[in-house]
Amino acid sequence: MKNIFIMALLCLFAVNAHARQIITGSVVEKESNKPIEAATVELLQVSDSSSVEVVYTNSEGAFTLMKVDTAKRYCLRVRQLNFKIRKVSVAKSPNRIINVGQIALDPSSINLKEIVVNGSKIKVTELPDRTVYGIPTDLKKISTDGLDVLRKVPSVQIDYFNEDIKVDGKTNIKIEVDGVTRDKDFIKKLHPSQIDKLEVITSPTGKYDADVDAVINIITIKEMRYGLKGTVNTQLLPNSTDRYMMRGMGSLDYGLKTISYYVSANGGLGKFDFINTMDRTTAKLKLNQNGDMNSFFANGNINAGFIYDPNEKNNLCLNLSFNGNKSENDNEQKSYSWPNDNVKNITGTTSESRNKNAGINTSLFYKHSYDKKKSHFYEIETSFYSSLINNNVTDFQSISYNLDDTERLRYPQQTEENNSRISTLNGRFGYFLPFDSVYTFGTGINANYNHNYINNIRSLTQAPDLEYNNTRGSMFAELSRNFKKGNLKVGTRGEFSYVTINTTNTNKFFSLLPYANGQYKINDRNSIKLNYSRRVIRPSRNQLNPFVSYVDSLTISHGNINLVPAYRDNFQLTYNVKYGKSKFSGNLSPQLFFEYQTRLIQTITQEIANTGTFEKLPMNISNGYNGGLGLSVNAQIVTMIFNSNFRYFRSHIDNYIDEKGMQQIAAQDRNSWNWNSQIMCPLPLNLRFFSMLNLTGPTVNGQETSKSSPFYLAGIVKQFKNNSSLTILAFNPFAENFFKSTTTLNNSSFYQRSQTFMNMKNAFLINYSYNFKLGKDVKAQKQETEQNIEENNIKLPF
Repeated sequence: MKNIFIMALLCLFAVNAHARQIITGSVVEKESNKPIEAATVELLQVSDSSSVEVVYTNSEGAFTLMKVDTAKRYCLRVRQLNFKIRKVSVAKSPNRIINVGQIALDPSSINLKEIVVNGSKIKVTELPDRTVYGIPTDLKKISTDGLDVLRKVPSVQIDYFNEDIKVDGKTNIKIEVDGVTRDKDFIKKLHPSQIDKLEVITSPTGKYDADVDAVINIITIKEMRYGLKGTVNTQLLPNSTDRYMMRGMGSLDYGLKTISYYVSANGGLGKFDFINTMDRTTAKLKLNQNGDMNSFFANGNINAGFIYDPNEKNNLCLNLSFNGNKSENDNEQKSYSWPNDNVKNITGTTSESRNKNAGINTSLFYKHSYDKKKSHFYEIETSFYSSLINNNVTDFQSISYNLDDTERLRYPQQTEENNSRISTLNGRFGYFLPFDSVYTFGTGINANYNHNYINNIRSLTQAPDLEYNNTRGSMFAELSRNFKKGNLKVGTRGEFSYVTINTTNTNKFFSLLPYANGQYKINDRNSIKLNYSRRVIRPSRNQLNPFVSYVDSLTISHGNINLVPAYRDNFQLTYNVKYGKSKFSGNLSPQLFFEYQTRLIQTITQEIANTGTFEKLPMNISNGYNGGLGLSVNAQIVTMIFNSNFRYFRSHIDNYIDEKGMQQIAAQDRNSWNWNSQIMCPLPLNLRFFSMLNLTGPTVNGQETSKSSPFYLAGIVKQFKNNSSLTILAFNPFAENFFKSTTTLNNSSFYQRSQTFMNMKNAFLINYSYNFKLGKDVKAQKQETEQNIEENNIKLPF
């Protein structure tokens, strides 16, 4: 009995020797005593400075550390992007809960004429296949939502009207949030304060689909999911009763310890007027055309889902979304043609187009990590899209006029209609294994099924339908190695496609798509990287649709079911240098790039023999290439942020002669450029100034060369104390024409020049944004922690 009693005492002593404690506290600003959200609190062992646990403060600045061993001594390391790092020792205590109280952080700021800048500089980090932009506080404060934050990154271009996203001029962009596939409507629900970093991947690896030009991955502050949050955002562009645009967005997020739910909705409508002119000259015809198009649009989106993180190693996301769009276009065209110098014909076309489309998308993502670093993991992602309605109807009528412009004859009205059914099913699996401390092996498979059926209807004649099925499977394998001063990743993606068009036209394609990404770090401020990837350009369903549509009284347009994929081999060499100190510092990235293109898909306009009419159709034309240099600048000049991305390149297209022996494209070289720059700076009275300039040089697209007018804006952002902001932007002030575009076409049979611009001047965008957070204060959280542990006898985790 005595021995049993002694053994029990020894066991009790051993348990008490390694009992667990809890450390609580809060992090605040030293001067204002305001709580700091999303600060990193790291628990370190005093003996070897090893990290035991890392947590982040909530909206009230509070934190709780659970892995405290009574037998060891600890200290805390507290960090936040806009403040100086602070270490705090933790005194030994017999109490189960140790409250270290408030930890005050000093701001790492510059004071100039009572203007305080906290973390205004964009921190740029170059990785082998991507560029990582740390989003500073000042940039967040002049942004209205997650999409607006993207606009502030120099290599990303997002227009304010269609909200189309481009990266270095390329359009097929994949969007991710924390590595999960999303769409632009999802990132519109993100409040700027939730965003920590942006990754822009211009050389996608094998895990991404082969036709993806670039990837934008938004990294959020996960700790900000907790609590109840909401955002309301409204936009208004008033110009006149016939020219306006308005948008609205609302979101609600509710986050618990391991799961967060969200729902968001956004929508918009607008009405604009476009003026267009066209001059065409052939050997037998001279044509002048003038037109006016009134355009109305309305769209809406709903996103709902949850993010479930039961522990550090597992992540499950489910998202359901609905998208709907409607547009109406009324178009009037008048054409003056001269078959010879003595005869004049006047014709016209009126048309009314109506478009409705809507669909539902479901996506599921799961990731399991085998270690805390999350470098050894596998991930599974599936998505399914089904269209609910996709209807396009155009009513048009041709008119003949007398020489005095009076109407002579109105031809019977014709109707063109397309009804589409679209279904896509995607799935992918990826597995990544680190080994020997410096290597990582990655592999995975992708499967895609795409079904498109277009029912084409014409009132006077029969029109062919289009049934398009594409079953695609692929596999990738890659190996990366970390060196002392760099990293190298090589891999390849093998892709097999089985395409059936109208059950009779069958094509099989196999593509081997290698890629390589390497980086060498010269020192802490200088690095260089080289990227290569081979990408695919697949024909769209509109490019394949054989339906003949009337562009105007003298021009028809249709697709081409004989199109095959095109390919691009892309090379990039980038040098990155960090310069300066706190008052004048930044990041400079010059770049050389080259891209070789084979079997380019371009639109050809050609004259139909002996008819005096023309047809437009896409074709696989000859090869081409473009190469040039770029320069990206991210700078902080005292209190001002300056971002700029400039690209100058030379494009070449080989000579193209069609099967009839006609030269449709002459071999040509064309110089072009693109410059996107932004300036942001704080002002007194909690105001911030923002301006942007975008200049685009001539672009070559097959036979066509296009030029666009400059786009620029300037505005003021006002921050209010109730977590709201008001933004006023002036678009293209003093410009004579809005969004003017000029396109010229010149081949062996004719010359054509067309112009289009939006009939609007003095455009102002007014945006009001409001967000709220509901959470417990520090005292309430501390009381709840003590109550759950002591009164309910909750066991502490080991």
